Amino acid sequence: MKKTQVIISMMLLVFMGLQGCKKDKVDPNEEELITTVRVKLTESGTNTQSVFEFRDLDGDGGAAPSKFDQILLTRGKVYSCTLEILNESVSPADNITNEILAEADDHEFFFQATDALVAVSNLSKDGKGLPLGVTSTWTAGATAGTGTVNITLKHKPGLKAAGDTFAKGDTDISLDFTLRVQ
Repeated sequence: MKKTQVIISMMLLVFMGLQGCKKDKVDPNEEELITTVRVKLTESGTNTQSVFEFRDLDGDGGAAPSKFDQILLTRGKVYSCTLEILNESVSPADNITNEILAEADDHEFFFQATDALVAVSNLSKDGKGLPLGVTSTWTAGATAGTGTVNITLKHKPGLKAAGDTFAKGDTDISLDFTLRVQ
């Protein structure tokens, strides 16, 4: 009986030792810390670029954002938009936009404005021809007003398809910029 207990004990020790040697799985699509979103708008027919920024260096929670610009547009004007997504909590800053582009088939930006203040179209595409939205065209409404434009980045590994709704996928970041059309 004692010999059986010793063998069982040794087998348990070997099993526990093998379990302790296993490496933790690393999620290759682990969510990145997004601290900064830059909305770069260039009025059509000009070289004039305006940059509007959200910055929260400690990420979601904690301290309030240190910068959250109001986006200003001129009625009826058309703008070329480029988004820049960064993690500025590290030095040098990590350009998350490059990772979004590298994993374009798994990401999509959504834009929602109140009161038809701006229409967003011509979203850049991923490798499968599906909307990505790192670049887009913004057309300011014909009427002056103040509201919001929500910019949301969704992460959809293996889920992205034509006609996806805003609800599909995990939200990497969602921001409500104050929008003023003058």
